[in-house]
Amino acid sequence: MIFLIIEMVAHFIVVLFTSFVVYTAWPGSSLFSWHPTLMVVAFTFLMVEAILAFSPESSMLSKAEHKTKVMVHKILQILCGVCAATGVSVIVYNKILHNKPHFTSWHGFLGIMTVGYLVMQILIGMVGFVWFPDILRSYMSLFQQKLLHATSGIILYLMVSVSLMLGMLSNWFTSNVTGSAWYVCFMCPLWLALIVALQTTNSYVPRLRNRRG
Repeated sequence: MIFLIIEMVAHFIVVLFTSFVVYTAWPGSSLFSWHPTLMVVAFTFLMVEAILAFSPESSMLSKAEHKTKVMVHKILQILCGVCAATGVSVIVYNKILHNKPHFTSWHGFLGIMTVGYLVMQILIGMVGFVWFPDILRSYMSLFQQKLLHATSGIILYLMVSVSLMLGMLSNWFTSNVTGSAWYVCFMCPLWLALIVALQTTNSYVPRLRNRRG
């Protein structure tokens, strides 16, 4: 019951936080506006929903077959990668137009590292689970493969959370969002990172203990 409540809160935060950032950015108002829009859709909406798709407490896919959850996870993560890559392309092009240096801030540096990690995670997931599953399974069991993929996913989302929080320290965000709204927004990635970690560990730790037992 507690995990159901936590994940309902997660879905609420995902929708509310994403909508707020998109509204603040007002996509189309400038070229730059597409950067925060695409990144928050990628990392807050698509990625979190892709992870929660596997949760047995998820109200949307709780009764779906495992293969359906895998398909939803795969589609959402690919869309996440496309949105994130497009968001990076937008900010790079915007800086070129304004003759500004690239990736000089911690947000920019960690952001490009995070997108690179995301692309690697997607490619390895596709190779290991979809395209050539027998390659990795000659070195490790399916459970070990899933555990490694999930652990890597936690690391990835921690990087995502820090990147988002650093973005909220930027001149653009602090000039558009102030007061208590800023603090609420700043806490959203932390809360989502905690939920992602709890959901993943709740799925794998009991199974890991049973295997060792």
